[in-house]
Amino acid sequence: MNADRFRRDELVDLYHRRWSIETIYREWKHGLDIQNLRSHTPVGILKEVHAQLLLSNLVRWIMTEASEDNPFTPLDLSFLTTLTLIKDRVSTFIHACPRDMTKLYQQLLQDIRTARIRKRPGRSYPRPNDHKTKNKGWGYYQLPARILRN
Repeated sequence: MNADRFRRDELVDLYHRRWSIETIYREWKHGLDIQNLRSHTPVGILKEVHAQLLLSNLVRWIMTEASEDNPFTPLDLSFLTTLTLIKDRVSTFIHACPRDMTKLYQQLLQDIRTARIRKRPGRSYPRPNDHKTKNKGWGYYQLPARILRN
């Protein structure tokens, strides 16, 4: 890697951005169960994927509303918990009187706000032995995981 081309803080920022994207892929795979499509035709599979991505966007939209006027962002909230809360309340919303909808929705947003992702307090870098090459056995070695500071 060329140290003149890339600054350390840029690489760290890119790593964190990539991690956020990987987290979204994990949400699609595990939370939406997008890997278990039931259709047998290409058109049916495409419809299922679009429906799941629409659901993902709707959940993110509600998470954004829940984080408004708060010191945290939607990425600080748990996608899976939000999805579960929404699924659990669908029948309540369907059978509710129109005048109760606003109150029920505000309660849902309040419950979503409590579903904060736990940050790892006290974690610092570098971790012990992250700068060492690891012997994985059978002649395979893993290079260091951390970028060393100069």
